[in-house]
Amino acid sequence: MSWLDSPETYSTNLYRRAFEIAADYIRDLREGLENGRKISFDLKSVEKVLFLGIGGSGIICDAASKLLSGSGIKSTVQRSYQLKSLDWDLAIAVSHSGNTAETVKPAMRLIDAGVPCIFVTSGGALKRLAEKHGIPVAHVRADVPPRYGFPSMLGATLGTLEALDLVRVKLDYEELERHRAGLGEDVPIGENPAKRLAERIASSLPIIYAYDEVREAGYRLKCQLNENAKMYCCFAEFPEALHNDLEALPDNALVIMPRSIREPPEITRTIEALGGLIGEEKISSIKADSRDEAEELLKLFIFMDYVSLYVAALRRTDPLAVPRMSELKKRNPVYGEVLEEVVRRAACG
Repeated sequence: MSWLDSPETYSTNLYRRAFEIAADYIRDLREGLENGRKISFDLKSVEKVLFLGIGGSGIICDAASKLLSGSGIKSTVQRSYQLKSLDWDLAIAVSHSGNTAETVKPAMRLIDAGVPCIFVTSGGALKRLAEKHGIPVAHVRADVPPRYGFPSMLGATLGTLEALDLVRVKLDYEELERHRAGLGEDVPIGENPAKRLAERIASSLPIIYAYDEVREAGYRLKCQLNENAKMYCCFAEFPEALHNDLEALPDNALVIMPRSIREPPEITRTIEALGGLIGEEKISSIKADSRDEAEELLKLFIFMDYVSLYVAALRRTDPLAVPRMSELKKRNPVYGEVLEEVVRRAACG
C-alpha cells in the first residue's frame, strides 16, 4: 500500500488539520464571494485598477487582473513597497493577516493621495486603516494560516469586483466540490492523480513551466511546494524557459505543466517537441475539465494545493508552519516601522 493511501498518514494533528482545511475549499470560496459581494462603494468610473498583494495574495491579484482584462479595464499587480504611480481609479489591497508590510505601506500612500481603496483581509493593520479612513473591507476566513486562506481571499476579491460590476462570476459549486473530493486523501492513488503526481515529485527535482493562460496555477504549485512541503523547485514561464534553462535541465528533472483548454496551437506543438527531445516521461501535464476560464483556474488551484499536501506527507514536513518566514518578519525592521506608522495614524484625531 502506498504511504499516501494509509490512514496512519493522516492520523497526526498536523496532517489531519491541513486536510480538514483543504476539504473546506469550496465552502471558503463561496463564503468569500458572498462577503465580497456585500461591498458597497460608489465609484463613477473605473478604468484603471491597482492590486496590492504579495505571495499567495499576489497570485490572487494576478488571477483577478486576468479576469478583468477581458472587460477592457487596465490593471496592474504590485508586489513591493514603492508605488510607481498614483494614477488609479481604484486600489484593492489583499493581505490575509492585514499586516503585510509590502502591502500596507503602499496602501497608506494611496490613502494619502486620495485613491479609492478596498481591502481584502482578516484584520490587522489594514483593518485599523479601514476603520480610521472609512475604507470598505471584504472579510476573509481568519482561523487558518495565510496560504490556507487562499480560497476565501480569492472569493472575496472576485466578489468585490462583481459588486463593483467589473466582472461576473458564475461557478458550478457542485462540480467544483466533485473535483475537490476526487483528490481527497480517502481516494486511492490509482484513482487520484494528485497522489500520483506527488509521488513523482517527491523523488525528483520539480520544474514548473507555465504559459500565460495558466501561469497563476503553475506559480501556485511552486509556492505551495516551497511552503507546505519545504521543497525547493523551479518555476519559469513558457516558452521563454526553452531559451534559457533548457540546456541545464538535470537528469532527475520532472517538468510539470498546467495546461488549458484555451492552449494556443503553437504552444501545443512546442510542448510536443519538448517531449520528443527530453522524453515524454519527463513531462507531467495537468489539465482541468472545464471550458470556463474562472472554473478551469480554480480546478487547477485545488489540484496544486492537494499535490503540495501529499508531497509534504511523503517528506514528513510540517504543512502548517513556516518558521523561517515568521522569523524573517520579526527581524525585518521595515515590518516594525510600517506597523508603528499604522498605530500612530490610528491614534491621531
